[in-house]
Amino acid sequence: MSEKYRHFDDFTSHELLSNPQLCDKGQGTPYSDVEDMSRGLCFIPGEVTIARRRGEQVSFEQLCSNPCCWYWQFPSGARSYYYERYGYEQVAQANGKVKNEKGNYPDGIGACPICGNIHMRGGYVPLDKMNEW
Repeated sequence: MSEKYRHFDDFTSHELLSNPQLCDKGQGTPYSDVEDMSRGLCFIPGEVTIARRRGEQVSFEQLCSNPCCWYWQFPSGARSYYYERYGYEQVAQANGKVKNEKGNYPDGIGACPICGNIHMRGGYVPLDKMNEW
């Protein structure tokens, strides 16, 4: 799993230096977003950035080695899952799924074999939908 400050590029370095207060609330690029990018993430969902700008504590969780299982936890209990195509394909293969002629998995890919995560397609999942496919 990626550690903070492991991945530094020009953008990450610039944003860390341009936020001397090390805060999220009211910032164009919240400090927590930059810390997440320093782990090597390619994007931060808009709902995460907006919540952090409002001052909400949104934490990034990496409970499994598969990037599709990483998520941001909102104070409400909702989550926004990260998506990475290679990780998605690995789960499909591990679950014995086969693509159809259109290149899709018609019956889905199943849960992560490592942690059991069922939200493999990324995106925002409200608390009341947490246990649904």
